[in-house]
Amino acid sequence: MLPSKHIIFGFLVSLAIFLLFPQVGWLGFIIIFLSSVLIDFDHYLWYVVKKKDFSLKNAYEWFVNNREIWLALSPSQREKFQYGIIIFHGIECWILLVLLTFISKWFIFVLIGIAIHMVFDFIDLYMYNGPMRSKLSQVWVHQRNKKLKSLI
Repeated sequence: MLPSKHIIFGFLVSLAIFLLFPQVGWLGFIIIFLSSVLIDFDHYLWYVVKKKDFSLKNAYEWFVNNREIWLALSPSQREKFQYGIIIFHGIECWILLVLLTFISKWFIFVLIGIAIHMVFDFIDLYMYNGPMRSKLSQVWVHQRNKKLKSLI
């Protein structure tokens, strides 16, 4: 899903949580919203590692272009290529966040924001027949990628 949609949906769901549960407070609302959007920073990190380019504009254009290429492939063609390793989108990161909630309650809000983001990512994957498992475990993605070629 494109960042603009994550910003809109993340804001609306964060606002709904704040209105339904005012005890979350403004700081909780902000943390939830920012977490629902900034989780995608890992896409930028993947771009930097892959392309050795720090331009945020280039990264955005690269991902938009690759999304179009990806969507043009049949599901069987998609299975032949590597997925990006996006470290904040896997269960490995979520487990760490759950453990951090025992240290500080603020991590609960981060976890809620990431859950909001992931729900919309899964909806997007479902709508476009994408592989759900690619967003479940980045260890799995790494193991899978060893056997396949890069799309770009």
